[in-house]
Amino acid sequence: DSARLVKYGTNFRSRQLGGRVFACFGNHDHEDRATVRAAIQRIGARLLVDELVQVETGAGPVEIVGADYLGRGRREHLSQLFDGLSPRTTTPRVLLLHDPGAFKHVPDGSADLTLSGHTHGGHLGLVSFGRDWTVVSAFSGMPDHGFWARRHNRLYVHRCTGHYGFPIRVGVPGEESVLHISWDPRPDPEETPQ
Repeated sequence: DSARLVKYGTNFRSRQLGGRVFACFGNHDHEDRATVRAAIQRIGARLLVDELVQVETGAGPVEIVGADYLGRGRREHLSQLFDGLSPRTTTPRVLLLHDPGAFKHVPDGSADLTLSGHTHGGHLGLVSFGRDWTVVSAFSGMPDHGFWARRHNRLYVHRCTGHYGFPIRVGVPGEESVLHISWDPRPDPEETPQ
């Protein structure tokens, strides 16, 4: 529903982002890419489909990579995506990756922070009762909400604000997250002792 996307997107744009909002395609966006693309454009956001942009922030430059959603061949897709990008520098890099199940295929050290959604926090669980257990995490082992790490890579999975298709949420509330991020500068590869 493009009207709902415009409503939520306008809300995000009005936050302290200086009008800079970025998005990547998710699985349901592929049902009608043209409508989703038009709605994202209407709110003034930028859709990143397997591409990298660098933005200036109050803390300096930040690279944002948007990965397209693929249900299959994710390892090869992400490998090709990162192989095609400029080499890493000390500039912080954020990856927009809709499906956290693909996080295990992100090459180590390719992004400082990956932001995902997709799982809606598992829809059913005990999060409202102070436990991290959800149906998704119990039966798939997939990261389904909150912070995760894999070697040098870090992931935040947003529980989303509602649902799509499966109209039930029990024990896993929606969320609106504001992340305050501080970066430890990556060492310059030229200056790293061997």
